[in-house]
Amino acid sequence: MTSIAIIGAGPQLGLSIARTFGAQGFDVALISRNRAKLDNLVAQLAAEGINAAAFPADVLDRDALTQALKDAAAQFGGIDVLEYSPVGSLAPPL
Repeated sequence: MTSIAIIGAGPQLGLSIARTFGAQGFDVALISRNRAKLDNLVAQLAAEGINAAAFPADVLDRDALTQALKDAAAQFGGIDVLEYSPVGSLAPPL
């Protein structure tokens, strides 16, 4: 089975990419900071017959991101496609 890891997965672009690849038979690893939001995306994809899993990690935390990718690769037997599109906050830094 082929797989894709979507880093910065969210309810718009990330979900659209997950649906596109999932409809082609890819397993989908969703990576972003918020576990609850990821679980919601996984549930939506599962309802559409797409095999997806959540791997929470902050893209700014190199070790956490590396571990999330390792966990996804272990679950899906590797990662064939990596999609990276995290969106930062539009708010100015404090």
